[in-house]
Amino acid sequence: MESLKENIARVKESLMELENLFKEGKDRNDAKVKDMEDKIRIAFDVPRESWMNTCQTLKDVIEILHKQLDIVQSATLSSEKISDKEVLKNASGGLALEGVYETRNPEDFLVKRDQLIEIPDSFSLTGPKQNTTYEQREFSSHKSETVFHKVMEKLGHSFSCSLNIGFKGFSFGVGVEKNQFSETEETSSNSQEESYILHTKYNYIPLASGFFQKDELKLSTGAVNALKEIEKVILHSNDCKTQTNKVRRFYERFGSHVNQGPLHFGGVFWWRASASGFRNKLSLSIKEPKTEKDLNSLYLYKLMTLDYRARYLFVKPEATNMDFGEDGANAEDDDDDDIFDFDDKSDTVVRVKQAQIHPMDVHMAILHCSSDFLRQYIFTKLSACQFSLPFLVPNPCTDEVEFPLWALRHIRKSWHSKKQTSGSCGKYHNRQMSNTPVPVVSFIRLGVSDSNSKSQILNGVISKQKHSVFFNRHCKGSTPDSLLMNGVVEIAWYCPGGKEDDIFDDCVAFLNLHGDAAKHPKQLEFLQAVSTVNVLLVSEHPLTETAKEVSQKLSKSSVPLICMFSGKDNIQPLKNPTKVRLAAKNRNQAEFTEELISSIKQCISANKQTATIERCCEEAKKLQFIVDEDKPSCKDGYEKAQTLMCLLKDVEDVSTLKERILPLQGQLWLDWCNKSKEQNRLKVKEKESIEQQQSKISAQMTKIRKEQLREATPLNDFMRSFLECLTTPAQFEGTRLYMLQWLRILLDDLTTDRLANLEQNYHSTWREMKNVSKDKEKASLVQSLQTKLDGITDKMAATTVGLQHIMREISQLYEAILMCTQTKKNTEQYATLPKIGVTMLLSGYPLEIMDGDAAHVPSTWINAVLDELINTLGDKKVFVLSILGLQSSGKSTLLNTMFGLQFSVSAGRCTRGAFMQLVKVDSSIRNELGYDFVLIVDTEGLRSPELSTKISLHHDNELATFIIGIGDITVINIMGENPSEMHDILQICVQAFLRMKEVKFTPSCIFVHQNVAEGSAGDKNIEGRRRLLERLDEMARMAAKEENVDDITCFSDVINFDIETQVFYFKNLLQGDPPMAPPNPSYSQNVQELKIKLLTAASWQEKCKFSSLSEFKCRVHDLWTALLQENFVFSFKNTVEMMVYSSLENKYRDWSWKVRKYSLSLQTELENQIGSNLIQNATLADLMKKYDEVYEPLKTEIEKYFEEDKNKETLIKWRANIDKRFESLKDELIDGTLKKCKELLTSKQNRSELDKRKTKYTEELTEQSKRLASKLKTQQLTDQQMMEKFDELWINWTAEVLKSQPPEEPLNVKAVVESVLLSQFSKQPGIQDKIKKGLFQFDPQKHIQQNFFKKLGDLIFGSSFKHSVDVFRNKVVRAINEYITTKEGKKDFDENFIYEILSNIETEIVAFEGTPKNPKFTNEFRVDFSVHLCLKNVERFQEMHKKFKTANHPLTYLQSQRDNYFQSFKNYCKGASSVTIFVDFLCKHIKPEVLKATNENLTQQIVDEMMSNNPALNGNRSNLEYHILEHLAKKKDFSMYEEYIDHPDVYFERFIQEKVNEFLNDDRKLHTLHKDNLVNLKNRILKASTDTTREVEEKAGGASVWLDLFCGNVGSLITIKRDELHCIEKEDIRDRQFFKDMMAKSLEEMVKGERTDVEALREKPTKILFQQVEGCWARCPFCTAVCTNTIPGHHEDHSVRFHRPMALTGFHYVDTVNFSIDFCTTSVNSDASFRVRDEGEWIPYKKYRNAGDPYNKWKITGDGTSQRYWKWFICSGASKTKA
Repeated sequence: MESLKENIARVKESLMELENLFKEGKDRNDAKVKDMEDKIRIAFDVPRESWMNTCQTLKDVIEILHKQLDIVQSATLSSEKISDKEVLKNASGGLALEGVYETRNPEDFLVKRDQLIEIPDSFSLTGPKQNTTYEQREFSSHKSETVFHKVMEKLGHSFSCSLNIGFKGFSFGVGVEKNQFSETEETSSNSQEESYILHTKYNYIPLASGFFQKDELKLSTGAVNALKEIEKVILHSNDCKTQTNKVRRFYERFGSHVNQGPLHFGGVFWWRASASGFRNKLSLSIKEPKTEKDLNSLYLYKLMTLDYRARYLFVKPEATNMDFGEDGANAEDDDDDDIFDFDDKSDTVVRVKQAQIHPMDVHMAILHCSSDFLRQYIFTKLSACQFSLPFLVPNPCTDEVEFPLWALRHIRKSWHSKKQTSGSCGKYHNRQMSNTPVPVVSFIRLGVSDSNSKSQILNGVISKQKHSVFFNRHCKGSTPDSLLMNGVVEIAWYCPGGKEDDIFDDCVAFLNLHGDAAKHPKQLEFLQAVSTVNVLLVSEHPLTETAKEVSQKLSKSSVPLICMFSGKDNIQPLKNPTKVRLAAKNRNQAEFTEELISSIKQCISANKQTATIERCCEEAKKLQFIVDEDKPSCKDGYEKAQTLMCLLKDVEDVSTLKERILPLQGQLWLDWCNKSKEQNRLKVKEKESIEQQQSKISAQMTKIRKEQLREATPLNDFMRSFLECLTTPAQFEGTRLYMLQWLRILLDDLTTDRLANLEQNYHSTWREMKNVSKDKEKASLVQSLQTKLDGITDKMAATTVGLQHIMREISQLYEAILMCTQTKKNTEQYATLPKIGVTMLLSGYPLEIMDGDAAHVPSTWINAVLDELINTLGDKKVFVLSILGLQSSGKSTLLNTMFGLQFSVSAGRCTRGAFMQLVKVDSSIRNELGYDFVLIVDTEGLRSPELSTKISLHHDNELATFIIGIGDITVINIMGENPSEMHDILQICVQAFLRMKEVKFTPSCIFVHQNVAEGSAGDKNIEGRRRLLERLDEMARMAAKEENVDDITCFSDVINFDIETQVFYFKNLLQGDPPMAPPNPSYSQNVQELKIKLLTAASWQEKCKFSSLSEFKCRVHDLWTALLQENFVFSFKNTVEMMVYSSLENKYRDWSWKVRKYSLSLQTELENQIGSNLIQNATLADLMKKYDEVYEPLKTEIEKYFEEDKNKETLIKWRANIDKRFESLKDELIDGTLKKCKELLTSKQNRSELDKRKTKYTEELTEQSKRLASKLKTQQLTDQQMMEKFDELWINWTAEVLKSQPPEEPLNVKAVVESVLLSQFSKQPGIQDKIKKGLFQFDPQKHIQQNFFKKLGDLIFGSSFKHSVDVFRNKVVRAINEYITTKEGKKDFDENFIYEILSNIETEIVAFEGTPKNPKFTNEFRVDFSVHLCLKNVERFQEMHKKFKTANHPLTYLQSQRDNYFQSFKNYCKGASSVTIFVDFLCKHIKPEVLKATNENLTQQIVDEMMSNNPALNGNRSNLEYHILEHLAKKKDFSMYEEYIDHPDVYFERFIQEKVNEFLNDDRKLHTLHKDNLVNLKNRILKASTDTTREVEEKAGGASVWLDLFCGNVGSLITIKRDELHCIEKEDIRDRQFFKDMMAKSLEEMVKGERTDVEALREKPTKILFQQVEGCWARCPFCTAVCTNTIPGHHEDHSVRFHRPMALTGFHYVDTVNFSIDFCTTSVNSDASFRVRDEGEWIPYKKYRNAGDPYNKWKITGDGTSQRYWKWFICSGASKTKA
């Protein structure tokens, strides 16, 4: 309690200081105010994020805090005076003693009930058990807000914490121990509440707590009495209905459950924010208001869409009749009633009409609740709707009057003032009205007029279109009792159109004071001070004394006065022309209006006084009116903006302003953009190669950037100050926003007059040029006038300076620094620049994505800003909406109207380039729409008259392709149905859509026809739709022809398009002629319909996919990069697809390795089982079943990846391919496993006779050993003596074995090979001599076809040609060596090997001859080369045969087991136990297989380790190639490069082998892995032994049974042949414990000290790893770069990310020995050509696919990237390269 009192004291002190600061004029942006607020917040224990909203004024904050302080103080004082039981009894009306009624109806839970229990005697309060809590809730309906309050009041804070109330209601259930709320969906009777937004903050301060003891709970007296009543009914009545009703009423009165506790007592203090804060919220439906709460949001929405009916919104009242009785009125009696009889009792029928809110009260209420920036927005929209604007706004709660200068400052009007010269349309003005002096005509009223409406009269004066500029009593929805309009002064301007029927010749301002002027002296005094003319409406009723005084003052004032008398129908005029009297009673309205207009004109001409809004503000300040611009944050913003403008004061010529303060946007920037395009569109030059040109241009671009930096750095004062303003801390955000708006205003003021003069000069020059005759004599005059026009256009561009240009300067600064600055410090200094771009974007300012002056996309800057945006918002989903249309076709207006944006709009080419803005999607509809933001892209108009026809066409095609490409949907905006305009835009757009189709983009489009006449709009315009479709089909065929695309016959072949639903017809934007015409409400309705169609794209667009911000960033970059090339389709790279595909490749690598790994394990297991005679057959069905154990889970994982990954829409295109690949991999592995099993089973079958003989010999040897050992057992021989005895036995025994073997005839492999060659090449002359010699010397004269050789010439043959033949020969030799290696050690020599080798040689020759520029070999080459290779390997085949025979000879096997036999012999001699002999022999027998199995497991583990941890091997093949290139660069060995270039697959394998060797060289790690695997296998064998022993014990079996079971148990782990263990199957192993100990000991000794056989591990890991990266090895025909696709035989075009210089393939310049150092990626951007063969036709690189196979199977994208690596290689290896 003491700490609470201290807190209260601190709050009081801080609150007093806060009040003093308020009196000093400080606001909440002041640092001291913020400090005081922080102190109070801490004292109240409120989190910073939950403190009061920044939109609340300091005055509001002080009032709220006073109320909270009073509540806390009263709670503290009362708690000191009352007892604990009193607290319990009175807290929340005795809530804790009430019961709770649990039913299915949630509202029953919240109803107030009677006391259910008495206060327990021992009840007492203790200290609080909960923490202070401060929370905020947002409600989107009044009902949800009300329910939450009820829950808080009825059930307390704890219960409400779990409540999550949605916008359509809630439901909850209560259990015994847990309360739970859940959001539910109601049917949409309350759907109109969706627009309701309310923030409620509450502070819960716990003060005490308590608990009811269960055994002390007693029912209250009332509850007991009620139960007794129930008891009586049950005992004395059998009426079930009565009993049920009694019980139900008891529950309704007292509840059904008791609240035992715990009970928490505290205070809940509420902050309730404005219930209608404006949001630019995307809604899908707009309905008429049904409740008053709907009015605010609907008003703002309609205003946003320029629907002037927003001002006439009201809730329609329900009208009811009083009930006469149950029977009602008699229809027959009604017929007798006299309709003119008013004397009967009809007064008893009372028509009851509910009161409604006056429409202008809605308007003013929203204005009072709005922030300055929202007011500014509202004023702008009201002005566009041709409505009057609040000029003086009295506060309804005080006597203060506000002058909204800030909101008015942004009003801009355009008009044509008349000149005296005939035939002229007058001078055109487009000005900010805040500083434009105009005559001011004030309309005021004295008294109340029943017959005349002042506002209606005023409307007649300024509007001929029956549009109520000023709201009056005759407007729809008007009521007699407006609450907020009394005393309001409104302003409107009459703007002439330069026509004969203009009401006034120049702009005139009209002020209108609502209410009786006598009751608003301050407003009247203000009007007197600023008015040029006063127009007074005098009531027909007698005036009050005050009104009379006012009328006299007005009459005696020097300001001209026009007095309209409502009570006079005729009046004598005065002689003074500035004092006019008009009779207003019973007058013809048109006649009276004309007389009034004439009088106003007369008075204006007599009094030349004018006033600006700024001058009016000065008068307002004199009267101590509140001016919104006096707020500290606004003033600070103005001071900062003014400081910036002061830096420009010395600029005499505004047209040089941009050049001075924004130096990065001058000629240097244009030069850089031209160089960028030139770099990507290279031309052939005689003395420069393409690559030299590119390097030169790149150097020039860097030089330009450096020159830019020299001009721009150090930053000029203006840019430095601007950046400082935008990087101010977050607490000054308000000031920053004001500063930006002020700067925009001041820059407009600076350039407006100059631009107006230039525009006038432009139009007069254009008219002059237009009137010049077309004869040749005048051609020079026309040319000079055209030159003058161009100069004016340039000056207009130079004079136009806005925020977008300053932001463009920042973007250029960022790009220049990033390109030129090497030091990290300087780069970091400007690293925050992208944050400024994000700040502007999130503040509602458009961000330029295409520079309109240079027609260039600053992709580096855009990428950086979007990256920063992702950091700020997260990688959100965006719906990208773009728009295209001809110049001045209303594109920006359409977007502004649809989304409430502020893109620049005016006549002429207002938008230059392309700009984007973000609109946030409300959380309530995000899931329904499928995205988080709408990203809207506005563009400049197509077909600019400022550009020449050729330039304009190319520019427009680029722009359309870019805009359509980045958009999910593009709105194609057409003004009217002019055939020529439609032809222009359709031709451009259809070609762009066709390009998107070619690069696999699927954007959609909506056609909008604006300004369509009423009669032809909508469904009636069937003929118009048909004509449009015909045009689209025609344009599609034309575009297909131009883009060389086949199979396009209609527009629907290009994109999915529905002519019925994707074409919209819009009514005219304006109702009448500008500048006074209001917008057409039908236009707003059309906008709403279009908006719904666009936002719900996912529901009607097939395969609709919304990009994330990161994907959008990539799309912008990819499209612009491709557009820089001249061939867009072949130059386009989809970065997102590349990244997604790369990620998919990595995933596939993991999936495939899991299957391969399983396959390796399974093959080892099956090999062991076959070798152990556990299986006699392997079937496909069995293997498929086994593989499904791993395949099916992985298949599910793949399905999940494709369905749940964030890029699933992009991944889907590879789904079928991956499934097919994975299925093929499984089939391949199954086939491989089956083939291996079949080979093993066949081999085993072939060895069956040998195995029988081995068994026989083993048994014989064992018996002889035992007999000899039994004789020698007693002699106690030494080991040496035993060895000698065993040697004698062995020699004799092996001699017997040799004698028993049948003799074998030796095989002459050479003779077999020669025989095959003779039969294969029998028709070749001199074949016998060739076979006899067996030598091969390449001779071009006889080995190359002469027709090719003659054309080739000696010059070229000496260089790359001979090299290519050598490369081919080496490749074939290597392939044959690999083939023979696979046969060695497994099979005996077979003559079929020679036939296979000859077939392989022929296949390689055909493939070589099929490559362009490779020669055609003669038949003699085929024979010589084949004979040479076959005979060269005869010795290997002979050795293969010898080794196979030796390996499969019985004696060979017996010799391998000699040591084991000798050990057994020793054991017999020494009298060892049978167990020892058994175990010793068994362990020695299985040891080689244990080591072999360990190595197999270790191999897989090594592969696992390397794929996970080795940087070169833990990615896809592109990653591996990167590390290979890095490795080569470090080695700097040219011969290694040769192998890598000529035989990439071989080098890949060698590199992997090197990495494996590096791994194997880590002895410590390898030994650990080997030991772990060996111990693991040993343990598994020991467990199998133990299990076998236990089973044998149960069966009472012996050694033979034990061996049978043991071999079966370990046969899957190692290869163990039961037949080879016959020698020990008769041993006695019944001593089970000893046997177990011996097995454990022997197995331990078996693995002890075993080292890793490194050499045995080198080959297999390499082979497995190479299989993982093996794929397509196709090489680029230009530069030999290897295709990076990991799918052999893939269907897509070959591609590689980075290409190389074409010199690596031998490309050279014609008639020279000079290699071409150009990159093919550079050449395809140029106009250079090449020839496939020297005699062939020249083919442009841009059309390289025309060269046929293999060129047409490659996609080579001109990316313009500089591959310094290969440039370095060419330079470094030039001396070693043979030309």
